[in-house]
Amino acid sequence: MLTTHPAQGTIVRVDLSQGFQPPEMGKRRPAIVLSREIPGRPLMCAIVPLSTSAPRPPLAHHMRITFVPPLPAPYSSATAWVKGDIVLTVGFHRLRHLFSGQPGGHKRYDIRVLDPVTFARVQECVRCGLSL
Repeated sequence: MLTTHPAQGTIVRVDLSQGFQPPEMGKRRPAIVLSREIPGRPLMCAIVPLSTSAPRPPLAHHMRITFVPPLPAPYSSATAWVKGDIVLTVGFHRLRHLFSGQPGGHKRYDIRVLDPVTFARVQECVRCGLSL
């Protein structure tokens, strides 16, 4: 569980496996942190989930991202899709940094933040997805 608010554009793992029902997204998946710390809500942040399934058809609120290097397993597909029409504000209890291994007994995390140009494109997808 995260204890401090991650920077905007940070890739995290969100656990949507409990409390959500179809057609809502479920399972654990990577997501991008959209919000800064929310005043009055210190243990929550807004995220947009990523999917390895390409949308059919891709629309203005979708965006393909290629990760170099790929994210750690089980999210190691080099390509993911931003689903800009699915924005969630979740508690930190649903969020984790991406675990990238335990060499020599020390836990290691892949803490990755999108570059400003890519993050601006993600924000545009979200604006399109929410009709803003």
